[in-house]
Amino acid sequence: MGLLGATVLLSGCGASSAKAEASASAGTKVVIAQAFQSLLYLPLYVAMDKGYFASEGLQVTKVTSNSGANAVASVISGSAQFSLQDPMIATLSDIKGASVVPVAGVVNGVPVWIVGHQKGSFSNLAGQNIATAIPPSTSTYLLQRALKQKHMKANLEFVELGTEAAPVLAGKAQYGVVYEPTVEEAVAQGLKVVYSFAHQYQSDYAFSSIDTSRAFMAKHPRVVQEFVDGIDKSLRYIAQHPQGTIQIAIKEFPTLPPSVVKAGVLRMIRDKVYATSPVITPSEFHNALELQEFLGNIHPGQVSYADIVNTKFARNAK
Repeated sequence: MGLLGATVLLSGCGASSAKAEASASAGTKVVIAQAFQSLLYLPLYVAMDKGYFASEGLQVTKVTSNSGANAVASVISGSAQFSLQDPMIATLSDIKGASVVPVAGVVNGVPVWIVGHQKGSFSNLAGQNIATAIPPSTSTYLLQRALKQKHMKANLEFVELGTEAAPVLAGKAQYGVVYEPTVEEAVAQGLKVVYSFAHQYQSDYAFSSIDTSRAFMAKHPRVVQEFVDGIDKSLRYIAQHPQGTIQIAIKEFPTLPPSVVKAGVLRMIRDKVYATSPVITPSEFHNALELQEFLGNIHPGQVSYADIVNTKFARNAK
């Protein structure tokens, strides 16, 4: 899952998690490698389902890589033209010379919530047992940084991703740090949302992005623009048509209860997790970069927004 297992979240036995899936119309063939089949990546699925890529003249096949690092590696190797994962994984790869950059934002909110038996605030976590994902995971890193910033201590219990609510329900931990759809499954069993990182960052965090290589971008700018145009249409559809979005999500995740999928999509729309524009802003990038600096993966001043993020295609999206 790479250094930021964040994008791992929400994975959920989707209809296409084990096989490649292509948009129906003929056109220029491109492959996008997604880190996981995830509710977080719904903008990609909407673009495919609604025919937005096809209308741009693209035949898009998505493959599931099972980690953000693998998704970026697919772009580096040339087996995929685009990837979808945490943009910091692409940034770290670019620093090492891979020349892969983000060209469009898909998620600019932080889809991480803390659940417990009673409502409260972050301060209630002091001295408590908290179940959180085994690192590397952005949810755990965000928790650790928040505790340090607030000069608080807590006992962290590292568990498998997606099982963070189980120790809380079993009485072995007071709180769990969860992604979707785990938050909806926890709420359905009586737990409460205690804290929302989505509310903390207010749609100002580059969490998931479309990435491509500089070489492909230079050689095929029209294809990159068409792909970003499709994503832009999808983001606008999600913002304007939540019920239609839910129906697409239910098709993508047939093994999850429809009620869980519906609640998860509505929460992420309500908490402004999905981007409304493909443009990755400087503040979104810097907020994500600061976490990498906290972890020591990137040194302050080592990279800049202007060096890494290409906004040309997102700004020209139509």
